[in-house]
Amino acid sequence: MRRLQDSLPLALAAGLLTMTAAVDAHHSFTQFDRTREYLQTGTVVRWAFNNPHSWLYLNVADEDGNETLWSFEGSGPVSLINRGITGSTFEPGDTLTFMYCPMVDGRNGGHLGWVQLADGSFINPSDGGCNGNDANIERWKGWLEQGFTSNVDAEAAGQ
Repeated sequence: MRRLQDSLPLALAAGLLTMTAAVDAHHSFTQFDRTREYLQTGTVVRWAFNNPHSWLYLNVADEDGNETLWSFEGSGPVSLINRGITGSTFEPGDTLTFMYCPMVDGRNGGHLGWVQLADGSFINPSDGGCNGNDANIERWKGWLEQGFTSNVDAEAAGQ
């Protein structure tokens, strides 16, 4: 019985380390280029408001007007609800302007930073894969006024 008592703290510590590693691995954002932020406009096709992450699917038009389906990861429902974002915040047919961090491999999509709604308000559906916080929204408001569509261009211009 003494051996079991001696090994219990070690077993608990090992279990906690395993869970911490699993959570850390789950929240890896290596598939997104978090150094680049781009502005885009698209039309909502589907808003998948589900765990562990939400997904926003939008048709995005190219220079010739051809639409392509893009997909963007966001936070999970519990975090979104705490920010006032629900399963009906984005409806099919809505046109949204949004900032995102692109996929590293160049696929059409990325991680949502912030979204500007039709009424001009901004919301933050991000869970950390791209910076959607209030300070970044304020920075982008200035860049939007100047016509920038990426942080790379804004920073290269000294903004």
